[in-house]
Amino acid sequence: MGFLSRLFGRETTDFEQKNSSPETSGELIAEQTNGANLVDGKQTLEYAEEKKHDIECMKDCCAAELKTMKLTGLVPAPYYFERVAILSRKNKDYKQEIEYCTSYIDAVEDYYTKNDAEKVADVRKGPRYQAIVKRLPKAKELLEKQKAT
Repeated sequence: MGFLSRLFGRETTDFEQKNSSPETSGELIAEQTNGANLVDGKQTLEYAEEKKHDIECMKDCCAAELKTMKLTGLVPAPYYFERVAILSRKNKDYKQEIEYCTSYIDAVEDYYTKNDAEKVADVRKGPRYQAIVKRLPKAKELLEKQKAT
């Protein structure tokens, strides 16, 4: 049984049975969520540099971050959503850029609606969150121009 299992007195998960005791916070989260924060068996963080130009991988990381948020109550990391937005704009897929910017903003707003922002760090003040918010109007404008042509 892993550390959190012993702490909470619960059954061993499938993830725990396949892996040794967790050593990092990511491994603890993986253990607690039965691997919800993993993409192809790796922490999303491991893809941040290695696969930052792979839009499909970044989209998978976004999905893992949102799933982890639902299971743990942790705010999703903005990096992957920003990467999808950047790569979407590069591909002139403004609809997808808007979708990922909006999904991140909505997830963060939902988090702070359910949690007292005064008691936890507010990621809405961070540069990545602000960059995502600032992208949205331009993406909408570009989509409208694209539709007009």
